[in-house]
Amino acid sequence: MPRKSLNIQSIYHNYKIIPFFLCISLLIDYSLTFHFAGSCQNILKYEFSPLLVYALEHNVVVPYMLFTASFYYFAAYAVLGLLNNTEVYPIGVAVILLMSITHVMGGLSWYVLQESYSSAVLTLSLISVIMTITLFAYEVVRKGS
Repeated sequence: MPRKSLNIQSIYHNYKIIPFFLCISLLIDYSLTFHFAGSCQNILKYEFSPLLVYALEHNVVVPYMLFTASFYYFAAYAVLGLLNNTEVYPIGVAVILLMSITHVMGGLSWYVLQESYSSAVLTLSLISVIMTITLFAYEVVRKGS
């Protein structure tokens, strides 16, 4: 039992690994979207992400996904690297994991097809934005004083 806990803690404290969860969730999101949407027309008509719609319209979905996953990784890596060994590192990890869960749920929304579920996904997305802004503001105020 202690071995398993040690492994989870080593992942949690490794700011190089945590961003992979976000990248994998993005790929799961888009895979589920394309699988459950039924057609590209449905995605163009109902998809929430304007960037995915743009990529689909211009036939650049694969480069878009690779660029987005790379951006997500390096942005999360940079942020967690800055927050590493600070008191707000756990919040940074929580934001990244919440965004990861939100992505997977977003892909599953094409299967669930209920407005309340889609609203819950949007709410989780907004919570992660609010947490990020609050964390940033806290750090600015803390560094300023």
